[in-house]
Parts: sequence; C-alpha cells; structure tokens
Amino acid sequence: MDIDVFPPHQLPLVLRTLRTALRPEGTLDARERLFLDTYARICGFERAAADPLPVPPGEVNIADAHQRKRLLQLAAVAVLHAQPIRPDAYAFLQALARQLGTHDSVIDVIGAVLRGRHGKARFLSMRRGLRVMLKEAYAAEGTMGVLRFVAALALRTTVNKDKFWNYKRLGLLPEGTLGRTYWSHMTRVGFGFPGEPAGIPDTVAYHDVLHVLADNETTPHGEIQQGAFQAGNRREDGFFFLQMVLLQFHQGVQVTPATGGFTGNFDPDLVLWAIHRGAQCNVDMTHQWDFWPLMGLPMDEARRQVALLPKLSAAEAA
Repeated sequence: MDIDVFPPHQLPLVLRTLRTALRPEGTLDARERLFLDTYARICGFERAAADPLPVPPGEVNIADAHQRKRLLQLAAVAVLHAQPIRPDAYAFLQALARQLGTHDSVIDVIGAVLRGRHGKARFLSMRRGLRVMLKEAYAAEGTMGVLRFVAALALRTTVNKDKFWNYKRLGLLPEGTLGRTYWSHMTRVGFGFPGEPAGIPDTVAYHDVLHVLADNETTPHGEIQQGAFQAGNRREDGFFFLQMVLLQFHQGVQVTPATGGFTGNFDPDLVLWAIHRGAQCNVDMTHQWDFWPLMGLPMDEARRQVALLPKLSAAEAA
C-alpha cells in the first residue's frame, strides 16, 4: 500500500482533501497538523505554514485510478483519526467517493461505527481480512492450509506439528540474531509457536517475525504501528490490516477476540511513517515470504536485506 503516489503539482489538492477529512470546519488541532506535516514530509513536499483550506468534494479531480483509490483510503484514515468519528467528516468521505468514482468497503465500516453498530463494523472488517488471509493460506498449503488456519484460530487446534522444532530451535541461535530475538519475543509474551497447543498457524507466523523486525511492541500503540507497517508492505489490498488495528486500538471496536477494544492510540506521525516503512521494503513480507534465510542474521543485517527504513525517531535523528 504505497502512499507516496502523487506528483508534486497534485499535493496541495491532496493536502486540502486530507485536511477536510480530518476536520471539515474549524481550526485544526496540533495532532491534525501533525498528520498533514508527516504526510507532506513522506512525499518530500514543503507544506505552507498556514493550514490548507477545506476543499469541496466537487473540486477534487484526480485522473489516475490508482491515485483516486489511494486518496480515498488516506481520507478514510484521516476520518478515523477523530475519536469519536465526526459526522461531517464521514459525509465528506461519502461525497469524495462519489466524486472520485471509486469505493472502498472502509466507508461502510466507518458508517457502522458512527451509528454505534459495532457488530456490523466487526463483521465487515473480519470478512475483508479473512478473504485475504484464507487466500494466503491456500496459496501456501492448498486446502489443508485453509483448514489449518480455521482450526487454529476458531477451534484452537494444534496445527503444523511438523514445523514446531524448527521454531523451537531458534532459541539456540546467537543473541542479537533475528531468529533468537523472535524466539525471545514469543516466549516473553507467551505466544505459541506453530505446532504448539494454541499456537498460530505457520502461514501467519510472519506477523510476529515482523513485530521483531520492525521493532513494534505488542501494546495498543505498537499494534497500530504494526498493522500500519503490514498495510504498507502488502502489495495487494493491505488496507485491511490498517483498518482492523484502527478499529480495535483507536475506535474501541473489538474486531478480534484476542483482546478488547481500546481508544486514543492513533499517533498520526508514527502511523503514517509505519505505512511508508512497509511500502519501501523490497519484498512483500505478508505474501509467501520465506523468512528462514534471515533468521540466523544479526538484526541490522536482516533489516538491510529487506531495505527496512528506520523507525521515525531514528530517521529524524539521521
């Protein structure tokens, strides 16, 4: 999910669109300005000191279909930044979709959250996510991959027993390697390896490998950044990762049964930079990624192999 997709001459219009999605009327607050400033920095655009003016939906003219889709999704992220969601921002998002002639199911999800229909929002979000994850399970292991995925997540069945010792032996690797750090992470937080009782399926093991590689904690703040990173990294419909974590950890909608819903964890600079970090990697680590050749490497070298940008604080220092 690349977000740096607009030519320089379009960025003033893009920033006006995002400004309107953040707050259609009134003065922006500091966090909303941070949203715009961070996105402008990612695009290499020097934003004017004054806040951009709101833009009527009818004035948003973007010819390229990919850019129209991405602008709508970025505007949806801006709408989800407010907690609770602003009705006028949602109305702008709907009008923007009509103007751009494109649609994303996140619009229906936001509408459900706005009306307090959390069950519908959860269903729509999970349907989108499961469609992608089941597709990945089938691509990796065929029909048995789908069955293992469902059995592990829905029934907590032990799956991929033949791969358990591959994961367990990662604890024998030297300190500082990706594999040893991943093993320590899983052991510390109490997550089961593939092949262990209540362990995750092998087809989604990349999630916690990426937690370690991208250096995102398993706190609500960390999970939002991790979902944003995976959204940026995935080449095909990565937006569902971001939609899910913004609902669960910022809008208070419990999407997955693993944890409850939380509010107020959307740091716009960290989230947008996490999307950009994921998009700039040289491999889609959510799709048929073989991470095993990296497990014996020191963390810095493993990150270099996938062209992983530093976290925002380190990037600012550089």
